[in-house]
Amino acid sequence: MKAKSSPFLSRRTLVQGSAWAVPLVTASATIPAYASSVECEYGGYEQAFANTSADGTSRTYTVTVDKKTKAFKFSITGGSGGSYQGSAQGGIGGAGATVSGAVNVNEGDVITFIVAGGGGPYGSTASTPGRGWADGGSHVGAYIGTNSQVQRFQEHPGGLMEFYAPTGGGASAVLLNGTVIAIAGGGGAGGGRQTLYTDWREDSLGPRPADFKSLYFTPGTVANGGTGGSGDTNGGSYEEIYHYFPGLGLKMNGGLGGRDGRGGAGGAVGGTVNTRNITSVSYENNAEHSTINQYLAGSMGDDARLTGNGSNGGTGGSGVVGIGMVNTTNSSDEEVNQCSILHGATGGGGYGGGGSGSVTTSGGYITDQSWTRETYGPWTTRTWSPVGASAFSGGGGAGGSYVDSSQVYNSNISSGTTPGSPGRRVNGTAESSLCKLS
Repeated sequence: MKAKSSPFLSRRTLVQGSAWAVPLVTASATIPAYASSVECEYGGYEQAFANTSADGTSRTYTVTVDKKTKAFKFSITGGSGGSYQGSAQGGIGGAGATVSGAVNVNEGDVITFIVAGGGGPYGSTASTPGRGWADGGSHVGAYIGTNSQVQRFQEHPGGLMEFYAPTGGGASAVLLNGTVIAIAGGGGAGGGRQTLYTDWREDSLGPRPADFKSLYFTPGTVANGGTGGSGDTNGGSYEEIYHYFPGLGLKMNGGLGGRDGRGGAGGAVGGTVNTRNITSVSYENNAEHSTINQYLAGSMGDDARLTGNGSNGGTGGSGVVGIGMVNTTNSSDEEVNQCSILHGATGGGGYGGGGSGSVTTSGGYITDQSWTRETYGPWTTRTWSPVGASAFSGGGGAGGSYVDSSQVYNSNISSGTTPGSPGRRVNGTAESSLCKLS
């Protein structure tokens, strides 16, 4: 979103501004008396304020205006969302928004730059979100060892995995004498996935039969996080499809981007797709199987306040936690008792936090496959069916952006161009150039 340009520092033209999150405010705009005598032709940005943190923390810089400085221009970007890294493609964190503009200043004014941290990556432990004027969404604590359903599952042998989707980026900001004049929203986190399934083990079962099927999902393209800025800031939605049952799968939805100071809604509830045409896969409880399947909406991002005194709100929506579980009754074989836990992708921070992605899980079994396994000491023969437990997340929405058009002119809010990167954080940036009288 770009404001109409006007002669730089001219008293003859009303200050033009823009805001992605609030209406334009021009009635109260004034220009100091010295402005008509100031002529500035800026080149590139003269000073960059770096954030080299590897843990998502933000960096704060302050500049005190001297008597020769009459204006400055700036450009800031929010932290990018964290990215997925695994067996599938996609899941890239959204880029933080880019916000630029110019402001008149007086001697003694204090300019503060908050340079946000990028969101953290997907992994088996929770990564902290990107911090900033507003933080990306966080994860809750581990379910293994604390959740009652998981604790009951752990009472017998079984495959158990818990993973955390990426986290959202923080918001960068510019403050003039403690008042916020610009906010660049953080990008939403990329989606995530966690799957377990019964496979044929040739070391104990012999050669794999040609007609054996599993509940393996074909790795596709995981949803990306929402990109901050003036365009579509919502997180991505996507589907996962079973390899041996084409068409049957699960649907996940992305969180909505924040704007106008209001948090974006969490991703809408997903669910299964094409279940009517596939009857050989069941998610129902029966005498032989106990299952958990969940269709969870994402969390809403927080509303933001411009006068928060360090408590600004605008935090991205936190990750919702889904459990996919299947127990085979009276069986202690790990291969047919499985549980997948996934903490969903979180939203980016900003002037209205982005919503987190929805999480869809499945715990199921194949109804038309029955196999036997013989064990020794004592000799027993067991009949079993392939099972699978999986959990997936849509992408997180981006945080909202803002410009105070009563003070900032020649402003522009644009979609970010630096998305997240698998395995590392992509922090925000800030640059400025001062206009001084000779």
